[in-house]
Amino acid sequence: MKHRSLLVSVLLILVGWGFLDWHYNETPKRIPKASPQTLAGEYRANNTVISGGIDRTFSYYLPSTLTEGAALIFVLHGSISSGEAIRKMTGNEFDLLAETNQYIPVYANGFDNHWNDCRASADYKANTQNIDDIAHLAFLIDLFVERHKVDPNRVFVTGHSNGGQMAYRVALEAPHMVRAVAALSANLPIDDNFDCVKSGIPTSIAIFNGTEDNINPYYGGTVRLGSNESRGLVLTTEQTTDYWTKLIGADIASPDKVIQYPETDGMPNTSVIATHWNGLNGTQVQLFRLQGSGHVIASKLYDFPDYIGPNASDISGPEEIIKFFMAHLKSNL
Repeated sequence: MKHRSLLVSVLLILVGWGFLDWHYNETPKRIPKASPQTLAGEYRANNTVISGGIDRTFSYYLPSTLTEGAALIFVLHGSISSGEAIRKMTGNEFDLLAETNQYIPVYANGFDNHWNDCRASADYKANTQNIDDIAHLAFLIDLFVERHKVDPNRVFVTGHSNGGQMAYRVALEAPHMVRAVAALSANLPIDDNFDCVKSGIPTSIAIFNGTEDNINPYYGGTVRLGSNESRGLVLTTEQTTDYWTKLIGADIASPDKVIQYPETDGMPNTSVIATHWNGLNGTQVQLFRLQGSGHVIASKLYDFPDYIGPNASDISGPEEIIKFFMAHLKSNL
């Protein structure tokens, strides 16, 4: 019986890690819903730099239309993942949209495939070794200003899951670095699990969370990756949104706009509602409630497996993020 119990435990661990390996490294592959479009620009993969005394890698796309003074957008991956993986997960949409919106998307890689976000209890090395990822992103901004003449006042950060948590950290600790951020599948950690410093500076942010997310719980609770619960407790999506709306001087109970997106994907059990709040000096908070959806990046191009929850394919996450970011280039921030 002891051997059988041990075998069952090992199998459960392997199943958990196998799930993570699929989710973030795309095996088996997701089902494409549209043929990939041809990119006119140049994708530059696997660049290595020494940042903070550590070898770090990143990839990026140079649009064919690039001119001096373009924007810079960091697209940050989730746990146990990579920049290459999130580029595929988004169907190269950030690259395609760069052709008409004058920005360079950067797919940076976290330390040991993770980002050091604000969750104090997390057991991955980026957190336990306290890797300074804020300084790393600042280093990359300087690099792109020097090499590709991007405008340092036109920088944005978006990310999924652990990458979304890192986007929160940037907005909390270094809002001066960015015009706006977008966090996907992420809620702020509870106070007892929070180890970042809140600047208290109003920051524009868009949040995309699925109500059926079985990793980052929409209604708060423990973040679970397989059997790993070390990331601890997070707030609800409403509490997370309330923090950001108060910061910009808005009232979560009095939004400026609510948009119900039309049903277009043939899945009536899923829907998307976007709520907008306007704040000080052109700041804005947007919440995309992905009703009935899971730990996904909203996509019209790819389907996600049922065991991480249904997709939210009435909208394109990258399109909505770029629309949000580009609007802030016209603000007074």
